This record gives sequence, structure tokens and C-alpha cells, in this order.
Amino acid sequence: MEEKVINIVNEARWTDGLRVRNRLEDITYDPMRSQEEFVMRMMRENSQTEYGQVHNFKGIRTLDDFKRYIPLTSYADYTGYIERIAAGERNILTAYMTEHISTMDGFMGLPQSRWGVQASYDYSFCSGFYIVGNNGFLTDGMTLNLVDNSVERLASGVTVGNLLGRLLLKREFNNDQVYVIPIDVTNWPQTTDMLYLQALFTLKQRDISLAICEHYGSMVELLRYIEKHWPTLVDAIERGNPHIKPDPERANAIREIMETHCIGTQMLPQLWPGLRCFMVHDIDRLGAGFELLRTYCGSNVHFIFTGIVSPEGTFSTALNIDDPQTVLIPDSVFYEFKPKEANNYLTLLTMDQLEIGHSYELVVTTLSGLYRYKTQKTVLVVGRYHDTPTVIIDKG
Repeated sequence: MEEKVINIVNEARWTDGLRVRNRLEDITYDPMRSQEEFVMRMMRENSQTEYGQVHNFKGIRTLDDFKRYIPLTSYADYTGYIERIAAGERNILTAYMTEHISTMDGFMGLPQSRWGVQASYDYSFCSGFYIVGNNGFLTDGMTLNLVDNSVERLASGVTVGNLLGRLLLKREFNNDQVYVIPIDVTNWPQTTDMLYLQALFTLKQRDISLAICEHYGSMVELLRYIEKHWPTLVDAIERGNPHIKPDPERANAIREIMETHCIGTQMLPQLWPGLRCFMVHDIDRLGAGFELLRTYCGSNVHFIFTGIVSPEGTFSTALNIDDPQTVLIPDSVFYEFKPKEANNYLTLLTMDQLEIGHSYELVVTTLSGLYRYKTQKTVLVVGRYHDTPTVIIDKG
């Protein structure tokens, strides 16, 4: 582990996080001003696209114009456009350059523009890094990365794969000195047992301070695998193998811990005493399994629920540690809200019309070329940060 490299990375993370948090502080005081500026800028800058010309973006001057000229959409409305964008065509849905096509959550693919990717990086990762640093958890330890970062590059130059994994690698560092699991492990031969490799690299490294998970269940699966297979893993760590160098001292330390470990009880503080924080992305699916992860962690490991994230966009961002409540982002998504009890989309509300204690389906316009898109995600408004609603996923 190169402590100097890790310090450089964490300094950059803190700088990014502070920049994003300062912006969030400003825009959440007057969110509708940011919302109107955002949507009007989108109309101006995309007026010469194919989609913008069909729907008269040039003639849109008010929010009423926006709602009148642009229809509500769903994924099926974009499939033909997406195929053309993947082939390298420009100025179809957006004037912004398409960098990536996200395939997360079973989508066949949704384009991500350069500015959409940046917004996702800012509010999915940088906001979390601010909270990690603000609580003193950006230390000299390495980062356990359990986000799938495998991507393929099309002939057009656009990458395809998991957006979160691509964001994890956005900054150009010596990643193998920062991340516990080698970045290119997802590209190793398919005959290799991926869970074995993840467990091997994770167990061998004692100095881990931060974990980043797309799904908290992947961490539970990893811990259960270690509980079941630790003797084999420890033998490999002691003797070394084609993937790792021998480390008898670490192997003996693991044996002492695991020989007295009770299944399902606190294991993280013993194996990785410096691990203090998880950044978790799947707040849509927090449930009983998450409580099992808490049991493994004990009271000294904390969680950052990074926000409501999907290939359609990054809709909310974290504010505090151990708090599933996240704040809507006024400057990179334009929101409309269908009350949960409404039977149709005839009356859609804006952010300033939301009421605490009520649930709404998100309809969004994004930096990546989705316009008045019905997400089918329902949020419950639970409070406000400054003048901006804070939300949790409504599972009812």
C-alpha cells in the first residue's frame, strides 16, 4: 500500500466533495429558481437536436410552455433513439456528447451525456466523500470496492456497462494502490471464481477504511463466503498464489480471529479495525438483510446512503451519516411529481408544491436526454433541507 498515493486520492476526494457540498448549500435555499434555470437552459442548448426540433424547444419560454409542448415519455419512446446514439449519431436527444450507455437494473441501455455523468459523479460519490471526510473517515486505509466496474467500448467510442462502476474510476489514479480489489479483476477469465477473488483480496488487506457497495447484499454475501471458506483463503494468504504474495503474519492473525468467531456476529471490527464507513447505493431495497450487515459491523461502522440513483438519473443525494433521508437535487434534474393517489398524469406538481408526509411518483427531465420521463419511482417527502424537500423511497 502506497500511503502517499492514498493521501493524494483522499485529498482529491475531499476537494471534490467540498465543492459539491458548497454548491448544494447554495441551491437548496431557492430550489425553484435552480429548477427553472435548469429547464430553460436545457431547452436553449438542445433546441437544434432532432428531438428538440420535433417538440419546438426553441419556442419554450415558460414552464407552462414546457408542459404544453413536450409529451410525457417512458422507456419505449427512446429505444430507437438509443440504437442510433450507440452507433455514434450526434444531436439526437441532446446536444451534449454521450459518453456512456448504462445497463444497470436490467435496462437494455440508457445514454449518459458528459454532463449527466458529471452530475452522477458529483451527487453519487462526491457528496458521500464530503460526509466521509467531515466525519473523519478519510484516513490512510484503502477502499474496498464492491461495485462492478466492467465496461465495454463500442466502435463509436461510447462505453457500455454499469454507470456506478465507471464513476468509481473517474479520477485517473494508480487504482491498485487505492482499491483493495484490483480494478481489472472483472476482466479476468470467466473460469475464475469472482467471489473467491473478492474474498481473497479483501481478507488479505488489513488496512481498509472505506467500503463502497452498489448493493449492500454483495457485502453480506462476501462475509458469508469468508465465514464458510476462511481456512482455504487463509492457506492461500499464508503460502501465496498467482494472485497474491505470501503473508504468513496476516494469515496467522486471521486464524486467531476466525477460530473463535461465531457465525453472523461482529466480524468487521476484528478483521478490519480501521473500517469505519460504508457508502451504500441501493437505498431502494433496504430491508431485513441490511440489519444482518449491521450485526456484522457493530456500532463503530457507519453508513452513507448515497441517494436515489438509477440509469435514468441521480435524483437525490446524501446529507448526513446513518440517515436514509436524502435531498432532491435542484440543479441537474427537472422534477415533476404525480401524487401517489392520482389515477393519471393530468396534474403534475413542481418541487415547491410538495407536502411533507405525502408520496409522489417522479417524472424527470435530465442532462442525458430524457424529457418528462415517467420513472415509476415513488418517494415519500419526509422533511426539508433549507427549502428543498428531503425524501425516502416509498415502498408502500
